[in-house]
Amino acid sequence: NEQNYQQTPKDGTTSLLQSKIIDDALSISDQQAVHMAHYLLRHEGLFVGSSSAMNIAGALIAASQMAEGSNIVTVVCDGGQRHTSRFWNRDFVVNEWGLKWPGDNVTDPIEHDILHQLSLNVK
Repeated sequence: NEQNYQQTPKDGTTSLLQSKIIDDALSISDQQAVHMAHYLLRHEGLFVGSSSAMNIAGALIAASQMAEGSNIVTVVCDGGQRHTSRFWNRDFVVNEWGLKWPGDNVTDPIEHDILHQLSLNVK
């Protein structure tokens, strides 16, 4: 399900980034961001917004492609309290965006596996 979050332009760039040289970019789906945010709340106690969830998911994906011992730095730039009407609203996420709400299928262990949700194979 390829959707763009409301604050991200359809081409994935902002005017700030258009003038910069970028080596690489990752595409994080809204579904991956929702799963990452729920994982962070459940396992790390971090109530993050969509941008932070995308940043951390991207950092995990980038880390999986780097050599062992490499360092990855990202920013937790927004909190979940500003996203309660959409990103943290189950009815909105399910009914408006058509995404799965983490935890709705408690019998599926894959749903709770963040590495699987980010399509990562970690040894």
